[in-house]
Amino acid sequence: MGLFKRNNNKIEKAEVLIEERSHSCPITAVVEQDNRVAYFYLYGDNEDFGMKCCWIRNLMEAPKELEEKLMEKGIPPMLTKEFCKFPEGQTKLNRNNLEIVWLEEGDGAALLENGEILCVIPSWSGSGGFYGYARDCIGTGDFAWEFTEENEMHKRVERSLEFLKLWDNDTNPFGFLQPEILEYYDEIFGKSEKYYAIDNSEWPPKGLYVHEGHEKIVFATVAVSLRPQPKVEMYSENPGKMNRIELGMILKSGLKNDQINTIASWISGTTAIPWDFVTFLAENHTIDLHANVSKKFNFAVLTNQLNVLPKIKLANYRGSNTNFLWIVPISLREREEMIQSGVEAVLSKLDNIGEEIFNLEREEVV
Repeated sequence: MGLFKRNNNKIEKAEVLIEERSHSCPITAVVEQDNRVAYFYLYGDNEDFGMKCCWIRNLMEAPKELEEKLMEKGIPPMLTKEFCKFPEGQTKLNRNNLEIVWLEEGDGAALLENGEILCVIPSWSGSGGFYGYARDCIGTGDFAWEFTEENEMHKRVERSLEFLKLWDNDTNPFGFLQPEILEYYDEIFGKSEKYYAIDNSEWPPKGLYVHEGHEKIVFATVAVSLRPQPKVEMYSENPGKMNRIELGMILKSGLKNDQINTIASWISGTTAIPWDFVTFLAENHTIDLHANVSKKFNFAVLTNQLNVLPKIKLANYRGSNTNFLWIVPISLREREEMIQSGVEAVLSKLDNIGEEIFNLEREEVV
């Protein structure tokens, strides 16, 4: 890197000023600067996420033209003069003044300097030529867009800080939400003494309610909805309608204890999918069912549309709807039919068999 020069100055190797792991997703935030420019990066462990970056500031006079030759060599380019609020350059960042704030979903982050937002990389960064928002950018630059006072990210960052601070209270968000949800489940399904902690002692806490009735066994998650799911805002104009979920499953009674434990463990793993894989679960999505309780039904569809399923209405949380999605086991053939003919067609057939959907010995509907 020291071989490349600009204005007779050597390009120094970039220095890492701050590095921090997301509290929810397999993503690492990094701030780097050399002697010319500073950048904010998000590196995902999953290939689908990849690497996202946003320009922070130039540290010397901005070029008039894009530094394409440097980019070809993998050297971070400066932002061109027309997009710089400070075209003459700014002082180097001081690591002691920097703070990374993760958005509640865990797949986006903001960089703050002495409490003021320098730049933000939201979930939709990396699409449509958009990298992120930067305080010191003007207009829609090549590596950052202007961060205006009206930008909703100001409120999003404030909400994220507020949410994280709530966990320092004697009664944290889980302490409020868990008893509220459990009381509701007791009213709907009946009092249950069986409850699993399914968070593997990791933040945030979450649980699983299990009610063993004479005819049915009900599984229902508790407090998965504390976190909004990642990526929803890339697919919905109103993410608050679908970004929080709880999951449930109803099966015919008669399962052995080890089978119940296996299902509970599988549901636990399923609740981690959105954050582990930086995605989201929603109505009509299908997932693998690795609970080893049926050779025939190795998949499941998520839905609350079938008439036989109880209609669960949980309270909104932090301004978002909490969607309760039932996990309905389906076979490979049923899943293939959903792919070919649409989910609704197969759901209609499942609706026709009523409570048989709870029976892992049922006949396929296709």
